[in-house]
Amino acid sequence: MVASSSNNREELKRVFEQYGRKDEQGNTRLDKEQLKNAFEYLGALMPGYKAASALKYIDTDNSGYIKGEELDALIEYAYGSGYR
Repeated sequence: MVASSSNNREELKRVFEQYGRKDEQGNTRLDKEQLKNAFEYLGALMPGYKAASALKYIDTDNSGYIKGEELDALIEYAYGSGYR
């Protein structure tokens, strides 16, 4: 049985939430090191590069973190990069 894309995206969300930290409002945020660790867990050959690339393209407010609505973009980025 093949998992649906929504199940794959939910699994990616769980991975990123596991490696991230919760802010005061309970939202997940990830810095470069946490992103690197998450991509390493997902099997990235160059997790540091994937983390830096994700921050460059997804951190729209240049805070140094992926947080809030950026997390949805991170999930799409990871899914589009073949992480399932």
